Order: sequence, then structure tokens, then C-alpha cells
Amino acid sequence: MIVDASLVVDAVCDPGRRGVAARGALGEQPPSEPLIASGHFAFEIMSALRAAANRPDHPLRPADLPQALQDAESYEITIEGTPWTDVHRAWELSEQSLRYADGVYVATAERHHTALLTANGRIERSGAAMRCQIVTVLPAESLPAESDPRGDRSE
Repeated sequence: MIVDASLVVDAVCDPGRRGVAARGALGEQPPSEPLIASGHFAFEIMSALRAAANRPDHPLRPADLPQALQDAESYEITIEGTPWTDVHRAWELSEQSLRYADGVYVATAERHHTALLTANGRIERSGAAMRCQIVTVLPAESLPAESDPRGDRSE
């Protein structure tokens, strides 16, 4: 299963329903199916966490960033290099209204013949011709507002 940064950022720094849904989706992945991300994943994680911590209304504080990175690492996501074939495919997808970064995730999922697990609804709505399943994780209305932001993959 390919995962993108949007899902992991929600999992590690959103104490509300989005975080609960993201942690649940990551925790439901069987240990026999590794979680994989493309090469720009680490950059996107760091950038998104920093942006969240810099927002005055966000619960994540700058002092929380080292722990948030450790929490992201705890999901044991393998970050692989991005081959040029994925770059070219992402370029094609960008011409169909998909952002470059999202296109790389989609290209990675296509190459692995697996699904992309994301919290980014824009990917599915882009209208781009994708050759993989996009699983968009959305919060359920009935979930509690608070939960452990670190999640647990052992279930």
C-alpha cells in the first residue's frame, strides 16, 4: 500500500476526527502488506508539520515537532527513491490537473500495482486518468473528537 503525507500528518498531529480516521486507516493495514511512500514523502511530512506548528490555532506546537516526526516514523513506512518513470508519469498526470507531488504518489502506486491511501480528496476529484485505486480516508461523523495522536499499528 502506498501512503501519502496528508494521511500521516493527520495521523500524527490531528487530535480530532481526521486524526482518528487516519490512525484507524494506517492501523488497519496488515503487517504483511508494507506501507511505502515515494521519495518526496519525508520533505512533505517535515513541511506540513512545520506549517501546522506555525499556525496559531493548531494544537501542534514547535516544541512538539521532534515527537511528531518520531510518531510518523513509528508507522514504519518505507521511503523509496523515485525512478524517472514515475517522474514522467507524474508529469502526464499533472497535465490532467493533478499536482506534481500527488502525481508522484499515484505513479508509485501504479508501478507497485497497489492502492494509494490518502487523506487528500483532491486526488480522487482531479479527473486525471489513474491506473490505481485511490482510497481517500475521511472522518466519520460518529467518531470521538479526541484520541491518542500517535496511533497504534499493532491491532
